[in-house]
Amino acid sequence: MGLFADKFVVCSCRGFLTKNNDAKDLCESFIENGSHFYDVLDRYDKLTAYVLNREESTAGSTTKWCVPFLKAFGATDHAVHRCLSEKLEMMPEASRTMNYISGILPTYITTSVFDHGMMSVKEKLKAPLCEVACSEMCLDQTMFGRSESRRIRDMAKEICALKVPKTFYELGVPMELCQADIDIIATMDRILTEKLPETNAMALMETVVPMSAHKKAYRLLDIRRLMNIDLDCTMYIGSASTDFQPMDLVRDAGGLSIAFNGEDFAVRGSNIAILSEDTTVGAVFAETFCDKGLQAALDLANNWSRNYLKKADLPDRNLVDAMLRNNPRKLPEVFIVDDVDLDELAAKSDAYRRKKLGI
Repeated sequence: MGLFADKFVVCSCRGFLTKNNDAKDLCESFIENGSHFYDVLDRYDKLTAYVLNREESTAGSTTKWCVPFLKAFGATDHAVHRCLSEKLEMMPEASRTMNYISGILPTYITTSVFDHGMMSVKEKLKAPLCEVACSEMCLDQTMFGRSESRRIRDMAKEICALKVPKTFYELGVPMELCQADIDIIATMDRILTEKLPETNAMALMETVVPMSAHKKAYRLLDIRRLMNIDLDCTMYIGSASTDFQPMDLVRDAGGLSIAFNGEDFAVRGSNIAILSEDTTVGAVFAETFCDKGLQAALDLANNWSRNYLKKADLPDRNLVDAMLRNNPRKLPEVFIVDDVDLDELAAKSDAYRRKKLGI
């Protein structure tokens, strides 16, 4: 009708649109013992950002740290694009969901996925109205000599020798680190501050632009400024630890912050948590938020049941019926975060995410 938009949506990729962890997929494909290598980097990332709360640390730096190791093991931009394209797995109904949401509200995708992989995601989504911001890298512009590559591969072996403990640390609660985590921090600090700077790896890492937690938060504020719409009229759908900061901003401002198959930290930044393989439920909440605002979305979550959904006066009856058909046996699980034990819900969501998507 030519009316100006009064709300907007920002969402991440993994857990809501895709099943892949592209950084881990690349490590597994190119680096010897790459799965464990990635797990160590990811553990170090979360420890420095959320447990030690280092001022210079930001969650999501794993995507930057792994790049020189990929290069040292022979990865090229073309090989990375091919690898991510072949491994891509979309969430059920992701394309239809994003086309629906972007048809009713301005929609932005903010993701740590590398631009190489995001090209394939955009092709699968077929949602041209969605504006995308992702991590950027270029492997081919930096050259490594044989000796440099060998040194970096030796560092990768040193990293792979570290153990990843299962110790859990509560957000913002001081706790003593276990010895395995102390070893990870000491080793990674030494590699990142002493060993890698002696090679061309640092030059390569400086060209990488990761969509880290801080970057996602700044991106959210940039969209707010460009749209001239306050955060209380914002819906953020996130799932990763890197989404915690922007989700926390939206929730505290009175907007709708949804943890969709979220990691522990993502749930802690939300006011609604959803566990579902079918993304249609995200469109249902977007339509409700668009039509009637935050309280209507919270009321929907509070009354979430098949009987209520069949009888309720919701903005788009066809959309709700489609979601019910997609889930004939069991509805997606929906929780208002403030109404439940947060630690229990965060653990439940994290376990569901690991079961459906892996780490």
